[in-house]
Amino acid sequence: MRTTLLTPEQIVELDRRIEARADALIASRQRAQPQAVTKATSRGRPAKSISNPFFSFIGFGTNYERYPSFAMDVIEGIARLDWHDRPIGNGGKSMPLSVRNLVVILECLPVVSAAIVGELLHIELRHSQRYVKAIGMILPQMMRGRPHSLVDEMAGMQAQDAA
Repeated sequence: MRTTLLTPEQIVELDRRIEARADALIASRQRAQPQAVTKATSRGRPAKSISNPFFSFIGFGTNYERYPSFAMDVIEGIARLDWHDRPIGNGGKSMPLSVRNLVVILECLPVVSAAIVGELLHIELRHSQRYVKAIGMILPQMMRGRPHSLVDEMAGMQAQDAA
């Protein structure tokens, strides 16, 4: 069996196609805030959304990286809660939330809502609501336990935003 090599023109074309697909994938994954498609309605309770004060302060490439040591006990503890409210001894198992997904939410989303979390993690609405509820419980504990250097860094950014 004889193998034919690509011509320089074919290589350039292949490189262009791969680059276009990679750029499209990167753009879809790195959106600052995914746009959720929701219908405007006045019925029912309003969608819960939480402002994330740790956005851009934790995550890959920051001083505290993706898994900040000051917050991991809180994140892991909240992830292990029983999210199904089953009575004790009633059978079934309680699956914990993913610690990685909780950290990805804190890293990637400036505003946390069920629709946006569902789009980011590719999960159903009911499951994304559990993540939003967990983030709502995690944030106050993280704010209390953050190191002084992060308090100063966050205060500096708020001062820059106000100016």
